[in-house]
Amino acid sequence: MKKYIGFIVCIIFVMCIYLYAFRMKSATEVQSSAVVDYPAAIMVENEIYLLEGTPMSAEIDGSAIIGNTESYTDTFPEKNGETNFNRELGQPYARVENGIAVLYENDWYLCTPKKN
Repeated sequence: MKKYIGFIVCIIFVMCIYLYAFRMKSATEVQSSAVVDYPAAIMVENEIYLLEGTPMSAEIDGSAIIGNTESYTDTFPEKNGETNFNRELGQPYARVENGIAVLYENDWYLCTPKKN
């Protein structure tokens, strides 16, 4: 009977070590696949512009519009006309004094060049 109880205790001990090691491996995998949050940006003429936080007070003249958003990415934009803050395509963007203005949620937002 003592051998039987000793055997059961050993099995439980081995299972606990295995489950602990498996749990640690899973936690490491979760950390390594964590979502990266990129700043809101658009690429225009091969340059990245970062979206400012508040709408612009000035109106944008239609003749200043140089393009429309063409694609969306979950990472950093890599193509001209690509954004990572608005899945809605076809939004106009225009060249303005300090960078690019993008029509987003019915307001124009200033996007300034990303500093490397």
